[in-house]
Amino acid sequence: MTRARGLALALVVGCGVQGSGFYVRSAQGLVGQDGVAFLAIDLRTRAPIDQLRSELLDRPIAPGSVIKIATLAAALESGAIGERTSVACNRAVTVGDHHLVCTHPDRHRPLLAAEALSESCNVYFATIAKRLSRPAFDRVLASLGLPLSDARKPIDLAALGLEGIQVTPRSLLEAIVRIAEEPTRLPWNPATLAVVRDGLRAAARTGTAAAFSVRGVDAMAKTGTTVGRSGSVQGLVVGVTPASKATVGFVLLASGGAGIDAAALAADRLNAQRQAQVKPKAARPPERATDRRGTTTLRVGIARDGGGYTVRPIGTEEYVAGVIAGEAVRDSSPGALEALAITIRTFAMANLGRHNAERFDLCDTTHCQVLRKATPATTRAAEATAGRILLDRGAPASVYFSASCGGHTERPSAVWPGAADPPFLPSKDDDACEGQPVWATDLAAVDLARALRSGGFKGGELRDLRISARTDSGRVARLRIDGFTPDQISGQDLRTVVGRTLGWQFIKSTAFDLRRTSTGFHFNGHGSGHGVGMCVIGAARLGARGQSASEILARYFPGLLVSTTPAAIAAAPAQDVIVTLPAGDEGERDVIRDLAVRARDDLATRLGVPAPPRIALRFHPTVESYRRATGQSWFTAGATLNGEMHFVPLTVLRERGVLDRTVQHELVHLLTAPALAGRPMWVREGAASYFAAERAAGSDAAGRGRVACPTDQELTRPVSPGAMSLAYTRATACFARQIAAGKKWSEVK
Repeated sequence: MTRARGLALALVVGCGVQGSGFYVRSAQGLVGQDGVAFLAIDLRTRAPIDQLRSELLDRPIAPGSVIKIATLAAALESGAIGERTSVACNRAVTVGDHHLVCTHPDRHRPLLAAEALSESCNVYFATIAKRLSRPAFDRVLASLGLPLSDARKPIDLAALGLEGIQVTPRSLLEAIVRIAEEPTRLPWNPATLAVVRDGLRAAARTGTAAAFSVRGVDAMAKTGTTVGRSGSVQGLVVGVTPASKATVGFVLLASGGAGIDAAALAADRLNAQRQAQVKPKAARPPERATDRRGTTTLRVGIARDGGGYTVRPIGTEEYVAGVIAGEAVRDSSPGALEALAITIRTFAMANLGRHNAERFDLCDTTHCQVLRKATPATTRAAEATAGRILLDRGAPASVYFSASCGGHTERPSAVWPGAADPPFLPSKDDDACEGQPVWATDLAAVDLARALRSGGFKGGELRDLRISARTDSGRVARLRIDGFTPDQISGQDLRTVVGRTLGWQFIKSTAFDLRRTSTGFHFNGHGSGHGVGMCVIGAARLGARGQSASEILARYFPGLLVSTTPAAIAAAPAQDVIVTLPAGDEGERDVIRDLAVRARDDLATRLGVPAPPRIALRFHPTVESYRRATGQSWFTAGATLNGEMHFVPLTVLRERGVLDRTVQHELVHLLTAPALAGRPMWVREGAASYFAAERAAGSDAAGRGRVACPTDQELTRPVSPGAMSLAYTRATACFARQIAAGKKWSEVK
């Protein structure tokens, strides 16, 4: 197996921890297998919108500098300091057995309270901790929903998050959300709240969490670095975004890193989530095979009873006929079946490659569309509408349908937080389905508790469950849970955890009422499914009244046009550039392919080698996926294994402005591998950086001197992103020196 290390992305430069310089190391001592735990929640519904190993956020840890939020508030509330109290930082302080240094810039003047919080000044907080009483500190902890400090440990150790206090990262997220809420629930003086908020905003702009500002994320945030009992180091960040009128709360724990590293990783995930929400759908589906009649053949994953999928190629119209059989109301009119056929085909075309990671397009379950054996009626509906789809600005529209909207359709974002709400998917009354079906179910408290635990909630006995908010359509938006953590769940998430654990027949929709019974809870509801888009029961009843397919589609998808000619969905010719993208990035396929073709041809000409007949680029959906596939550190950008180029997420490369250079870097590895096989790594990496125009500032000057070329160890196992960046600069300089001396690139040794 050949492996070429990719371009280094230096995310951090170091942070003082207990008096010693500390840098992020590669994959050593990481949380679980991958090192990062993350949770972002919608502050309106408290529903998760992005999470990664979030169960690790329920394990108590020493909070490190994050607890300085409570320390500052306690000092202000108790009168130990005022908002204008200043302390001169002498750069180092000893608290108990801990020697702490300050790594923030020296302002050459005493720091004020908000400034000290933004810079996480250890000297300032060690100073005010000596003035702080334990009752005052504990009162603020309680107001933030945090556990009280351990009275057996000195208060100043607890106030700096070193000893005497253990909290879960999830509870710290709840604490900062309380600080950001308007109106506030905190029993603090307005001046206290203002100082704390100012400090958290400044931290995310210019302080320890400045990675957010650098990456364009408006936030209030606080970082911390905690050292566990075993000596392992973890970086922590909690925050909300935007800084005013926050809508998202987040927490990230990075084992093996410092607080500033956690801030950089959190900013990257928040940006990736934001980009995914606005990413346009693919205007052209990925490459497909065709059958003998020239019809597009879909790759369909047929779910196996024992798990996994069997992939079958199925012609588009055969697939549409089978899905109509799986989704339609029995004995529906031709008009209703044809409207459903066009909707099904549109969904398929807009979601081609939804299961790319599993090497097929669509599955045969409710995750995509239910596939059954076609009937003569469903085959006629597919053939009558062959190739026709709903268009949104010339591309297949992102449409949905459900069994029954229960009398009122729903907007997408009410079901999937963060989803777009296009005008053709409105929330409005629909009298066609007449609120059917009406359903009722009883669930024992112990069964509901088991379902909640299966969904990642922590708790023992479910003491109560009650509706706390509804959407504009009347569906349940959020419920309060008594006895579990988190103590809230969205209606859709409750339906999902119950469906996956107990069965989908119990809670058929989120349009329900709820009451306590002697053994559990009674649900009384109507409708079936999420309610977004077409109501299948409603469409069937409209068809029975004589409405045509176009009339039904205009009712449920207002403003969309049906293509007047069969959609051009024939397979593209075989290509010499294979691009693998996450489903959300499919719209970037043509852009990436054009970039790769231009770079390949240009580099082949410059290097004097033939362009390879085939190149493959794989952009991973997450940094963790990239690391698992390549074994590379999270602060690298690309790697080439067995002839395939792997990259971190496309959004990460674009945001750092290194997409073109990273693709070029890996292409140089591919093109030079035969000639440079067996050479030291500095030769191979120097060539890649040199021809990809990555020569860092000063490398030309270094090339004229006698810079020591880096060892393979320095390039393959750097102690930090900064060390890796320096090693690459030296490698490029060494390579450039020999080129300047007249050697051909293939002769550099």
